[in-house]
Amino acid sequence: MVLLVKDLMSKKVNVIGENSTVFSAAKLMAKTRRGYVVVVKKGKPVGILTDSDIIEKIVSKDKNSKNIKVKEVMSSPVIVTYPTTEISEASRIMRKNLIKRLPVIQPNTGKLIGILTETDIAKSTPEFLTILEERVEAKKEGYEPERISGVASGICEECGNYSETLYYVNGEWLCSSCKEAEERD
Repeated sequence: MVLLVKDLMSKKVNVIGENSTVFSAAKLMAKTRRGYVVVVKKGKPVGILTDSDIIEKIVSKDKNSKNIKVKEVMSSPVIVTYPTTEISEASRIMRKNLIKRLPVIQPNTGKLIGILTETDIAKSTPEFLTILEERVEAKKEGYEPERISGVASGICEECGNYSETLYYVNGEWLCSSCKEAEERD
């Protein structure tokens, strides 16, 4: 069976207008516990703003998020996909462009209809679900397996996103973004 984007995408998408403030976007991210907002204009995606963008472009530069519009710091143009795209192709697009989220648009209108994340893809693999369930159960029982150094693939223990490359840093498996953030601290 071939999995399509429409089979795994979330139809609930954090959206915000391009003239909204970064502060408003951050509040929406915090409220929904999602690390992104898709920036839309007339229902069509024109950009994406992530929690990492806010940290790198606003917080680290000591800028006031209430005075900056989303369109000034969003990533644009936004890379999108269609509901009928195969998951393997969507995953390739994400890896190639080093992105974790892929807005899904209606082919004939360009309107935003969903979003696909690395985590959505990771959760679709039955073997991966079994590993996650075993890990959660082990943590409940107070058992944490001994870990070794090196590189692996799986879910980042810091941000919760799937990564093809995880690094063992200070007792946790981290994606490259979280590893870099940890090393800066």
